[in-house]
Amino acid sequence: MTNWGTRPDPAAQGALEQRRRLPAPERRELILRAAVRLFAERGYHAASMDGIAAAAGISKAVVYDHFASKRELYTVLLDAIRADIDGLVATTIAPLAGEQRVYGAIDVFFGFVEQYPDACRLLFLEVQGTTEVVDIVRQLEERVAEGLSATLGNDPTIFGGHPDRERQLRILAELLKSAIHGLASWWYRHPEVPREDLVMRSVGIITPAIDAARN
Repeated sequence: MTNWGTRPDPAAQGALEQRRRLPAPERRELILRAAVRLFAERGYHAASMDGIAAAAGISKAVVYDHFASKRELYTVLLDAIRADIDGLVATTIAPLAGEQRVYGAIDVFFGFVEQYPDACRLLFLEVQGTTEVVDIVRQLEERVAEGLSATLGNDPTIFGGHPDRERQLRILAELLKSAIHGLASWWYRHPEVPREDLVMRSVGIITPAIDAARN
């Protein structure tokens, strides 16, 4: 998992590059950490590959060794952030059962939002106004909804026996995804609200919605 909250120190990284050539995975992580900050602060259009290279403390040529274009870098970045969230949720809920799984998933999700504001600004706010890469955003949203629908579908009691179960699962997944992502966007603008308040209110809405879908 990438440490999205640590901002690169270009001077220190430049000195490190002079002493030794960083392994490719480390250079790639430096690029991603610099990119998430610049994309979140400046937006997709204003952020440049030159700026990302400077923020990472490496040359632009090295950035292009890893990513063929700004668009590719942006796509990989969104996918990496989403994968980290999904991985944390899956690890958290694996040993849990029943309502504890709902609470655990929501709590760890908002924990990520709280710990990594740059990553979450990019994922839940910046993408809303980024017309240049709207297709990337739509594809990511589709995969998130599909994954949530599949997770809900693993419980045979949710819409069990419904003649159009897959559609009902997808509708429920879209509702839950939209609610949680919308709340994450709102929280970014109102960081004074305690995380536990968001978690409890979300659990209070999501749990009855899932229960209502069971036989």
